[in-house]
Amino acid sequence: MGSTLTRDAYLAYCQLSCGKRCFLSEAYKCQEAWERRLKAPILQKIKLDDFFYEIDLKNQNEGKISAVDVDLFANAIQDESHLDELQDLTHKLRLSANTGKTLQSTHHSFIRIFLSSGRHDELLHILNDRINYGIFPDYYCSCLLMDTFIKNKNYTAAAKVGVLQMLQEDWEDPLTNNLALYSCHMYLTSPHVEPWDTQPQEDEPDDGEEIKVRVKYLRNPYFDDHFDLNDPKLLVGKTLASLGVQFPDPVGRTYQLVGLSLYNKWDKALTLLQRFISSKHKPVIFQAGVKKMEELIEESLKNEDTSNKETIENFSQVLHELKSDSVLEEDLHEVILGRVRHVVGEEEQSIIEKQCQVYKHWEKEREEMLQAEVDQLQKQQKLAEVEKMKKELDTKEKILFFFENEEKWQLEIENKREKYEKQKQPGKTKNKIDDKDYIPPEVRRSSN
Repeated sequence: MGSTLTRDAYLAYCQLSCGKRCFLSEAYKCQEAWERRLKAPILQKIKLDDFFYEIDLKNQNEGKISAVDVDLFANAIQDESHLDELQDLTHKLRLSANTGKTLQSTHHSFIRIFLSSGRHDELLHILNDRINYGIFPDYYCSCLLMDTFIKNKNYTAAAKVGVLQMLQEDWEDPLTNNLALYSCHMYLTSPHVEPWDTQPQEDEPDDGEEIKVRVKYLRNPYFDDHFDLNDPKLLVGKTLASLGVQFPDPVGRTYQLVGLSLYNKWDKALTLLQRFISSKHKPVIFQAGVKKMEELIEESLKNEDTSNKETIENFSQVLHELKSDSVLEEDLHEVILGRVRHVVGEEEQSIIEKQCQVYKHWEKEREEMLQAEVDQLQKQQKLAEVEKMKKELDTKEKILFFFENEEKWQLEIENKREKYEKQKQPGKTKNKIDDKDYIPPEVRRSSN
């Protein structure tokens, strides 16, 4: 299935196939259009081992790494045999001055090759390490990642992709928003989920000896409550709280409150719940959300370190006082599931067509940037040749007109000598004392 289907036929196909697939169809991968890049003459000429050696050697000798070279390397990869080299080049590019020139197709290629190779945990770790790698998924890749993880029932990984969208504060795409909501919903409601931290740090052996390290200064402790978050509960909570705002209905209101409860922002949750009630929105939230918040309230009150116990109790009281017409008994899971399928049915075909055009644009952009680098290199080579020629002509001129300019050369030598003498540091050499009246002391040999 591709762009040859009409929109009505495509929607009919989606309705018939909803039971056969989770959300996105195989056509969403745009596999044929994606593989078409390999037919480009420049990519066909690339031998990955040799090309990696050239890029790495240039980086070692000149301290420079080209964003276009890294993009060519990333797009030329067809299997997992060169993923370590790609990761290394991406890291070096991120730390270089050319990181701002990274092509969007580099991000896309990096994500697709790691995803298709099954190195999912490693990919998620890299996506979360923005400082060292700077790989950012676009809407298309975010949806592809979440759909893949959902199909594999790895709801933890899918929720992590949703968290990445929260960290970027980017909720402009309807399909991405719905898949992120479903991913976090499944992470919270599934009885068995993968552990959040798939690469736990090994504890260093304790030999009982205290090690002290001298540092120049200590930074004042600072917590930004955003990028510094690492607790899965807080991350998913903040994601749901910010994502729920995008849905002005009982689903959005439910997950705004659940998110704030997970996020331990009980004062904001209380204020928001009171505002929902006073706004006369009926129903306010789903019963499933009430049940989840009751569990979170009970869990928080058991915590002896709870400093906002009174606020939690007030929130619990207002929650229990909700009238029956304010609580929706409908199955929250089925509502979210149906909503995602509806958005997929409406948006998928247009996304596929747009992505195929994006691939063509990237090929053209890559050729233009490569040609620009070649032109710049040729310009630098010509300038170097001109400079070399000027030096050679200057040397020949000095040889040919030496006798005519002998006095001029002598004067230049004398000026340089005087300048050199002035630059001598005092105290290095001692001036000899010429004193004609100086009488050396008489030395007598002692007799034994």
